[in-house]
Amino acid sequence: LQTEITKGINAYIGDQQEAQAKAQAEANKPKKVDGDFTDDDAVLGDLDAPVTIVEFSDYQCPFCGKFFRETLPSIKENYIDTGKVKLVYRDLPLSFHADAYPMAHLAECVRDQKGDDAYFKIHDKIFELISQSGIDSDAILAYAKELGVDTDELTECTESDKFKDEIDGDIADANRAGINGTPAFIINGNVVSGAQPFAAFESIIEA
Repeated sequence: LQTEITKGINAYIGDQQEAQAKAQAEANKPKKVDGDFTDDDAVLGDLDAPVTIVEFSDYQCPFCGKFFRETLPSIKENYIDTGKVKLVYRDLPLSFHADAYPMAHLAECVRDQKGDDAYFKIHDKIFELISQSGIDSDAILAYAKELGVDTDELTECTESDKFKDEIDGDIADANRAGINGTPAFIINGNVVSGAQPFAAFESIIEA
């Protein structure tokens, strides 16, 4: 009898694990969306690259930081730097991250003065310095100055909330695509959620 009970328990556990694996696979499966989600946001890579990744991200989101540190370098090396992929960065600052919106806005102000190259340099620096507890704004401003940004003009830009409509547009487009968490990506119409490993991006890009 004990053997039969053990068999029954093991079978139940096996069924549960299989169901969980199927549900996880379904959740990880890319969803399709129609339309152009690139807007006029900053682009990293060749403008004529055949594959476009649109990233919706929050500077203070730990999973966005994980993607930046662990997955983006491989995408950059294998696809962006080789002209196969361009990355469009769009802002989805979550309301419970106090520094996410100010940093998104500051990066837009840097781009306004110095273009996409400076934008991605400040983008990288923010991700390097930010944590759940916040960011040292003075360090970011000092770095912006190193990039040749006029700090008086930068202060005026941030204080006037010049790019609020731009960021609101990013949030609206994320909602239109059914995206409500970060990071999330649209790769030629396929929605990928979360800080997935490089292999997940590789399979979609290669396809």
